[in-house]
Amino acid sequence: MTEKDNLKKHRAVMVTPGKADSEQLTDVASVDPAAGQVRLKILEVGICGTDVEIAKGFYGESPKDHLRLIPGHESLAAIESLGSGVNHLAEGQLVVPIVRRPCLEGCAACVNGRWDLCLSGNYREHGIKALDGFLQEYTVVDADAVIPVSPSLRSVAVLVEPLTIVEKAMEEAKAAYPNRWSPAQTALVTGAGPVGMLAALLLQQHGMEVTILDQRPVDSPKAQLAGAAGIRYIDDRNTPIEKMSPPGGYHWIIEATGYSPLLFRAANLLSRNGVLVLTGVTSGHHAVTVDSDRVNSTLVLENQTIVGSVNAARHHYLAAAADLLDWADRWPGLTQQLITAEYPLDQFAQAYQKSSDGIKSVVVMDKGGQE
Repeated sequence: MTEKDNLKKHRAVMVTPGKADSEQLTDVASVDPAAGQVRLKILEVGICGTDVEIAKGFYGESPKDHLRLIPGHESLAAIESLGSGVNHLAEGQLVVPIVRRPCLEGCAACVNGRWDLCLSGNYREHGIKALDGFLQEYTVVDADAVIPVSPSLRSVAVLVEPLTIVEKAMEEAKAAYPNRWSPAQTALVTGAGPVGMLAALLLQQHGMEVTILDQRPVDSPKAQLAGAAGIRYIDDRNTPIEKMSPPGGYHWIIEATGYSPLLFRAANLLSRNGVLVLTGVTSGHHAVTVDSDRVNSTLVLENQTIVGSVNAARHHYLAAAADLLDWADRWPGLTQQLITAEYPLDQFAQAYQKSSDGIKSVVVMDKGGQE
């Protein structure tokens, strides 16, 4: 494909929502930005569990009047061109596109910039629900739906979007934790995948005593990475977390696996006034037997809170970009280690394959500007 042809068509991955293994690389029409829009050159796209479940046919909704969906929501891009009226951005600027867009009904939450708390439920999400995503070479988005990032973050800025999930989770934990006289000090993160590792680093940055739980050996790459940041790592297969909890339990727990039976184990480890934030979901059905009376009485008598948290607002993106800058100084070179595999666009399917010791797989369209 020539550069001239690139202006008319570009490559994109497409899936048929609800149909397993339908993903394919194809050519799609390229468009110029309209007024108030920007055309983006996609540089990198991170692959997460949501993308995998869309590929398996469990999830996803194509844009209106379309049968197929371009997936991919974690991304880093460069502005290629500006539509008329866009004066606050510049060509060549690095940006991270915002995933969720407001509902068309204009509910009170969306109108006030909290589309992550949309009241109608008719929000749209790039690469997930009713909007094409970023697993393509170019796209056009609204100019107010991108977050500029520092060129110094070029090698890790694809992590901004998953970090926003953690930024919001921490915000929810702070809001729900009632004991302002004794600040939260201990935190547990369940799962050392991308969201779990980012959560552990964020909590560590904020001065908490952090433990992360996974099912890989204590000498695994995940464990070593956690240890390099001063985070305690536990292999739950050999050392059940119930035997290692601090006296009185954990003030905050971030559940990042999406494995629903684990939330009941985690809830039992909460301190008095503790907060458990759930950040992940998985498809399927897991039946468990629990002592519901005990769960109920403990939540009430110990003043505990369990809250679900999904997606993020603009201020979470800004916080994520700022914190990645902080981490670059705090733990030089460590954040880059979260990206454990990279693939070109024509090998995108390999990025969907899970590795036991892998953390984040990224599809790379352009590595320009990286050191």
